[in-house]
Amino acid sequence: MKKQFFMIALAGCAIVTSCGKRDTAGTLDMPQDKPSTRIDFTITDGVTGYAIPEAAITVKAPDGKESLLKAGKNGTVSFLAVNGKFTFTVGGQGYNPLQTYFSTGEEDVIRAGIDLDPVNVATAAAARTTGKDMVTVSGYLSDAAEHAPLADVELNLGAYSARTDARGFFSVSIPAAADEVNPETKPATIAISAVRPGYVTHVLKNFYLVPGAYTFKMAMRTTGSSVNGRAGNEDVEYLRQGLFDRTAGESLERDAAAVAAESMTGTLAKAAALSLPASIRVGLSCSCLSCSSVKVMSLEAYTESGLDNEWISSWKAASLQAGAVAYRSYGAWHVQHPIRSNYDISSTPCSQAWGSETASSTINAARATAGVYLAKSGAIFRSEYSAENNNAGCGNGYSGTGSSWPCISDARCAGRATNGHGRGMCQWGSSFWASDKDYRWILNHYYNPGGVTVQ
Repeated sequence: MKKQFFMIALAGCAIVTSCGKRDTAGTLDMPQDKPSTRIDFTITDGVTGYAIPEAAITVKAPDGKESLLKAGKNGTVSFLAVNGKFTFTVGGQGYNPLQTYFSTGEEDVIRAGIDLDPVNVATAAAARTTGKDMVTVSGYLSDAAEHAPLADVELNLGAYSARTDARGFFSVSIPAAADEVNPETKPATIAISAVRPGYVTHVLKNFYLVPGAYTFKMAMRTTGSSVNGRAGNEDVEYLRQGLFDRTAGESLERDAAAVAAESMTGTLAKAAALSLPASIRVGLSCSCLSCSSVKVMSLEAYTESGLDNEWISSWKAASLQAGAVAYRSYGAWHVQHPIRSNYDISSTPCSQAWGSETASSTINAARATAGVYLAKSGAIFRSEYSAENNNAGCGNGYSGTGSSWPCISDARCAGRATNGHGRGMCQWGSSFWASDKDYRWILNHYYNPGGVTVQ
């Protein structure tokens, strides 16, 4: 292990001028007051999850000096950061550049996936449509080490199956209940498994069969290999949908984390209070708010890919558009108030649920509202929302608490049981109002009484 680490350090210092001095044996001289962190980058296409070969990373050290890293064929490269905050600008031919940062000291190793948006991705969602009683599931399968397309993978989706083509792509349509999702009954779920000889079976559990078109990215590791600490004969991912799966304990943890983050970073955030950030660092493989890796992406890609993890993708466009503004604002607030030094927000319902799968309806909703956010008192607002805010303190037919959030007449939710904290937007209410109101009306209805405006 020492030899492997020494080679990585040498590679970094060959192109990075801020590396530490070496002793006569060639070992890095790192006094205790100069903490170091190895950052393992994997740079991939945000749509497919496939590697972007020879992607370039411009590194800006704490002393202002700049240097260049270049990823290999599999999109990976490692960097040894010493003593401070480093800024990284990542780019590749045909992709929009992305800037992010990491700091030394808190972790020995940071596993950082970087998703870049293709320049010509704007029309991708429009083609992925499906009937009201169908679920269309598509996906891209890749080798977890090479990040290259993986052909001839068998996909099992309940009673249905599919197989990836030479591009590593598959698509299958599944009948689903045409009835609209309701607060009393969760939709049916299935597991999606990916099987190929020589590879560990990859399983996605708890996928809700809500009518719509969905796209997944799955990386499969070879038998006997270990990727990001994973071992064993089966890799299992549990999909979490915040509206259905968030527990009361996770809601409390989410509120506590936000208060702590605001108290730690409030002064710094005010310097760029109304500047919508371009990117976000999302913690992955998390136990609530403690995460072992991070995925960096544009804020708009985060909104497009995560909205279906909090809203119901079959809801009307106005509801999804209102949700996109709230989802984007909540993420942007956390960029200014990060949960940890090396990721801004958790992917679990303890923060704001996120998954790499996408739904065409929520992509379209996010793009229809791109750049729109919520603000209060000259700052981006931490846009709270919960499943059902009726009768949370203001009486039946009213949203709000009467203390931490104003009382709001909400007749279309009358008679429904409270399910959440009662503050901000009622998610089910947004779906009811969307039958004849636009997204700005819905946002103003739930947020403007609290002094929040749509920007």
